[in-house]
Amino acid sequence: MERLSRAQVKKLAYEIGDVSGRDLSGLDLSNLDLISVRFTGSNLQGANLSSSNVCMSNFDNADLSNCNMSSSNFIGASFRHANLENSDLTFASFIGADFFEANLRKANFTNSKMSSAHFEKADLSDANLQMTEAVLINAAKSVLRNVYAFGSSMIGADLSGADLRGARLHGTDLNGANVSSADLRDAEILEVGFLAADLEGADLRGARLKAADMVRTKLDGARFDDAVTK
Repeated sequence: MERLSRAQVKKLAYEIGDVSGRDLSGLDLSNLDLISVRFTGSNLQGANLSSSNVCMSNFDNADLSNCNMSSSNFIGASFRHANLENSDLTFASFIGADFFEANLRKANFTNSKMSSAHFEKADLSDANLQMTEAVLINAAKSVLRNVYAFGSSMIGADLSGADLRGARLHGTDLNGANVSSADLRDAEILEVGFLAADLEGADLRGARLKAADMVRTKLDGARFDDAVTK
């Protein structure tokens, strides 16, 4: 895999918009305009992509583990099958981004914007989604075990069939969300809004529910065995 410098990345991004399959690990790529650039299959482990404009770029199959991607613009970017484990995604914008089957374990999305993003079948185990703007995200059949979502807005989100075992949903807004057939066993669901949400067939055995708003919530087939409601 060819190793590139910051200057070489800037040159190729400007001239051909393609740095696919390159070794960019540990590079400082902060404060750059990298719009619609292909990083497909590149190694960006530990790279610094903070405060950059990387909208509409393609990171499919790239390794972005342990990256600093904070405060950057990734609107419409693609991360299909990418590895973003343990990366810093705080205060970044991922509106409309595609994370299909991506590895986002222990990723920190605190205060990020990800409305209408796609997370189908992605692994967000132990991720931090605190104070995120995640309206209308599609996270169907995703893995969200032990995720922390304090104060997050997930209005109208699709979490159908998702694995939310042990998730900590504190003050999360799931009004109008589709949480049907999701696994919420042993989850902490405190002051969560489920107004007009769909929880049909969801498994909430052993979950801790307190002050959850379930007005007009669909609950047919949902299981609450051993759930704590005090």
